[in-house]
Amino acid sequence: MSKLKSLAGETIIYGASTIISRLLAWLLMPFYIRTLDPELFGGVTNIYSYIAVVLVLLTFGLETGYFRFVSEDNKDDLLKSLTTFISGISILFVLVVFVLIDPITNLIGNEFLIGSIFKYGAIIVSIDAIVSLPFADLRYRNLKLKYASLRLIQVLLNIILNVFFLVILPYLANNDVRWADILFDPNNRLKYVFIANILSSGLIGVYFIPLIFTNSGKLVFHSLQPILKYSTPIMIVGLFGMLIQNADKILMLQLVPENAMKALGIYSANYKIGVLMMLFIQSYRLAFEPFFFKEGKQNTSKDLYARILKYFVIFGIIIYVGVLLFLDVVNLFLLPEYYEGNIIIPFVLLGQLFFGIYYSLSLWYKLTDKTKYGAYISGFGAFTVIILNIVLVPKFGYLGAAISSFICFFLMMILSYFYGQKFYPINYPVKTIVLYILSGIVIVYLASLITLNNNIFLLVIKGFIFVSYIGTILLLELKNFKKILR
Repeated sequence: MSKLKSLAGETIIYGASTIISRLLAWLLMPFYIRTLDPELFGGVTNIYSYIAVVLVLLTFGLETGYFRFVSEDNKDDLLKSLTTFISGISILFVLVVFVLIDPITNLIGNEFLIGSIFKYGAIIVSIDAIVSLPFADLRYRNLKLKYASLRLIQVLLNIILNVFFLVILPYLANNDVRWADILFDPNNRLKYVFIANILSSGLIGVYFIPLIFTNSGKLVFHSLQPILKYSTPIMIVGLFGMLIQNADKILMLQLVPENAMKALGIYSANYKIGVLMMLFIQSYRLAFEPFFFKEGKQNTSKDLYARILKYFVIFGIIIYVGVLLFLDVVNLFLLPEYYEGNIIIPFVLLGQLFFGIYYSLSLWYKLTDKTKYGAYISGFGAFTVIILNIVLVPKFGYLGAAISSFICFFLMMILSYFYGQKFYPINYPVKTIVLYILSGIVIVYLASLITLNNNIFLLVIKGFIFVSYIGTILLLELKNFKKILR
């Protein structure tokens, strides 16, 4: 149980830093929808979707490969060699983009994706790729505070720069401040979003790069072949995963017949409401990956992984219930013109929970070095979500996109479970997990049937329902929780 307690502690620590950083970054959503039109916000979402996909290609799955092959004897050599490898690929990518900028922008078809902005995006994704291994190394060395501090600094700087470029600078320009008038371009407000990101990411690069390339490690490219062989399927898995999470935001512009960019803006803002589930999953992933590699090498009991999944689902379904019960409060971050998109939020939250379960189940192909199966499953997911978007979005708009992702994550979770039981059988408490998920869905549905004219009294009732739900879970799991806390 001490190992489970250790994972919980690391998840909380990573979670605290991730939640603070991501919540601060999340605040850019209500900021953007108040400083940019829905169409421009849709443009931001579309471009960052491409950035997320390209980042997977540039990092080549080497973060996971680093965890798999690193040891106390080779960590400096491996870090320096892998970072140099990624840096070379990233610089080459930027050069290609700058040379082929016109055909690339014509192919993408985003009306806001003018050449200069796509160049900014290429720089952003290259910087993020180069610092990915140094950040992974901090996780391996268990330097949680440094990891959290650097992430927090990056996010805070990005927010400050966004406020400067989108609020302070236009205010000064409108009040005839000469230097501000020269810097500010009212016809291209979108570019300042990406300039702010370049500057904030660049600061982290300035911190890391000298530390990496001046350390005592040696370049050992000859030893990278097994790592690349191992990481290539992981990269494919990651690529498919990013396509699954971003295909809707990429394809919507071609699939929605009218006002596609505005529809994407409304969809994206409401998709962001699922941030609490995404934050929980992200913090869990940051702690879980290095944890299960270390424990897997020590032949940890499979029962531990079963308990981990159960507790993951418990906390995830509590988030699901909490967000949907208090959706009216969460909507304060939106504007009325975005409320119509609330219909997608239950699908987004539950889909993200299924994705987190899938990620936890995926340990079987990583520990058995059968990473090709991860590629097969994620490839199936990417194919499924693309086909479903093509079929559903023209008929149902952005609701079709949310349903597509939900179905995709559910099917991937099911496939991973059954393949895992074949190659790395674990006695997961399936009935208990299904019961918790169904109970959360039922609670939300029954609460939605309550209608009162007094909003405050309605919130009190929902609060009572939420507390009662958590209390019931605590009573059912009380003995197990006591064992963890010992």
